Amino acid sequence: MAQLEREEASPIAVVLAKLLRPFFDDELSQLRKVSISLFRDLMKMVVENDKRKMKNTVRLGLLPLFFHMSDQVQSVAKVAREALLDAAELLKWKQLRHLVQTQQTWRIGESLLERDRSRAQELLRQSLPYLRDPQASLQEAALRFIAIQPLEEDSDPSISSLATHTIVTVCSSWKRPRSRWSLRALCCWR
Repeated sequence: MAQLEREEASPIAVVLAKLLRPFFDDELSQLRKVSISLFRDLMKMVVENDKRKMKNTVRLGLLPLFFHMSDQVQSVAKVAREALLDAAELLKWKQLRHLVQTQQTWRIGESLLERDRSRAQELLRQSLPYLRDPQASLQEAALRFIAIQPLEEDSDPSISSLATHTIVTVCSSWKRPRSRWSLRALCCWR
């Protein structure tokens, strides 16, 4: 791709970025790191004609990148954070960029939901597999994200904020449940 003109590489970058997404969750940390890093590079290759397509692909990658900021392998967490910054840049999403830069991790999930409420169900569906991830840190990140969704519907911001902070506090002390039923009860809580 480096030997191609940028205009020629751009549509290929969009296709490759879509194909990389499943590798973000691979069990091999090196593959997670390399795929996220390549995703970052591909975001930077697009030209104006392909930006809309790349933006759609990047939006689908926001939640996995957010979760992988909690990856137990620090090099993966670092590259996921950098990719989220690049995604915010491409999407021209100043709030997301600020939250990532200032390491307000718990607010990033809220911001993802606020930005596109019409995709809330899709984001919920996308987060469910992370509840079964071998890494406890990704399970916890998914649980926190899922818990935020019902609270976002509350019309009183002070109640919503207090409830969110309470759930985050409870989740921070959460250990792996003893049974599936416990996990299901937590996931389906309303």
